[in-house]
This record gives sequence, structure tokens and C-alpha cells, in this order.
Amino acid sequence: MVTAIRSRPGHHIRIAAGRDPDKLSDWGARHQVDRLTRNLQEVIDSPEVDIVYVALPPSLHAEWTTRALRAGKRVLCEKPLALDAASCEAIIQASRDYSLPLTHATGFVHHPRSHAMRAVVRSGELGSIQRVTVACTFSTVAEREQDHRFDADAGGGCLLDLGWYCAYATLWFTGLQPTAIKSFGSRRGHGSEAVWNQVQTIAKLEGGAIASWDCGYDAAGRKWIEIAGSRGSLICDDFLRPWDLDKPRYWVHGQDGKARAELVGEGVLQESWMIENAAQAPLAATLESLEMAKTTQKILDQIHADT
Repeated sequence: MVTAIRSRPGHHIRIAAGRDPDKLSDWGARHQVDRLTRNLQEVIDSPEVDIVYVALPPSLHAEWTTRALRAGKRVLCEKPLALDAASCEAIIQASRDYSLPLTHATGFVHHPRSHAMRAVVRSGELGSIQRVTVACTFSTVAEREQDHRFDADAGGGCLLDLGWYCAYATLWFTGLQPTAIKSFGSRRGHGSEAVWNQVQTIAKLEGGAIASWDCGYDAAGRKWIEIAGSRGSLICDDFLRPWDLDKPRYWVHGQDGKARAELVGEGVLQESWMIENAAQAPLAATLESLEMAKTTQKILDQIHADT
């Protein structure tokens, strides 16, 4: 994100806040950010700040996003927007009340490849959509000594973290919402401290299509999506973010076994475009995106309750 912010003309990091003084000092030195604080409110109140980037654990998103909006600042908030749909709706209402744009940091929607892929899906080239398969797994998270993703009080677990991408991507690419959901999974730890380590979901979508969502911290890095229709399928093995920024590819397969590879958006840093969107997008555009975010949170709530 530091690279993304500094890649856009006119954007600068004025102040950064963190809870651990040693980590904060090290971060500031590495990224050449001079003004550092352990007081999060100081960032929000700074007259030099136009946009607040909320990169805190999910349990703190609602509070600090609302505080920033109340202080008259645009907000770029990490996903998930909140711990549940009710808290998500409260944040969205704050955006409406203060007439300030709130952008959620779901990066893939800001890459031109994603828009090209969605155009193929919506064009009818694939026929009627029958299957949507999304896999988001990152086992390297489990190798870290300390991470908020394994803290239940912080809103940890793969469902809110990676499950967000599974549900949001299905909505964003196809426009189809679930009508029925069945899930199973396993937790990391025991009791109230246990968080979701892996979750598998089968969802029936509007029109009868079936979605399969695989998220977890137990398998190697995967960020895969396949959208299969009655006449063809679209496949991308790194839709969340290109493994190689110079080769943002995807494939379209036909019924005849032939496939074409597409390259769209070579060299694009999607986070850079996300920063620009957070700075420039009008309120109406962000509210439209937030409705899909709220639907995503409702889906995750249902998976959590039923699993």
C-alpha cells in the first residue's frame, strides 16, 4: 500500500499509527515515514489527512471507520468491512449520514483484467451460468508466530478473511445471489478462542447455478476462479492479484476444446488504482459497491451460523 499511495501523483503518507512502538518505529524507518503515533485518533484529527486507511483487525473496523467519517475524512477500509452484516450496515449508514465516500479494500475489482473478465461473463459468450468455483487458500498465514487472523476477539478466521473473496467475487462477476447454502469446516483451537481454519461451501444461486467456495489456511496459496456456462468457461488462476504483474492472464474455453488466453492490464498495480478510486469516487458510486459488501457480510453470517 505504501508503494501504491506513492505511485499516484499528489498522494503522500502524512502520518501513520500503530499499537506496537517497536514495530511502528521499524515500519516508519523502512518506509521513510517521519510522523508516527500510537494514538489512532491523532491520525483522524490531523488537518493534513484527507483519506484514512483503516488497516486494523476486523473487530476495530466499525469503530474507527465511523470515527474517521465523523471527522470529515474519506475512508479506505480493509475487508471485511465489519464482523457481521449489522455492523456493516451501521458503517454504510455513517457514510450516508456524513455524505462521505467509504471504499472497501477489495483489490481485484480495481484491475482492468477483472473488468474484462466480467464483460465476458455478462456478454453471454459462456451461455447461461451453471457453475462458479472459487478457491482462496494461504497456508503461509499459519506459519506466522502471531497474527490477528488467529484471534477470535479480533475477528480472525479464514471465513471473514478469505471467504469474503469467495462470496464477493461470485456476486461481482455474475450478479447472482445465493438462494441456499450448505457448509462445513474446521476450527483452529478450542472453545471461544477457536477461529475458522478452513470452510467449504456449496451455494445454490439464482437461476439454478451452483457455486463452490473453498477458503482456508491449510492449503498452499490459491486464488483461483472458474465460471462455467452452458457454452464455455472462463478460468483465472490468480484473480485476486496477478502472480506476475506483467502477465495478468485469463483463459476462455469453448465446448470444442479450444481455448484462448487473454492478457489485460499488463504492469497495473491494482492497489494504485484502488487508492485513486478512494480519493476520487463520488458518494453514489461507493454506496453501490457497499451494498454488495453488505450482501457479502450477510452470506458470511449465514455460513458461520450454519457451519
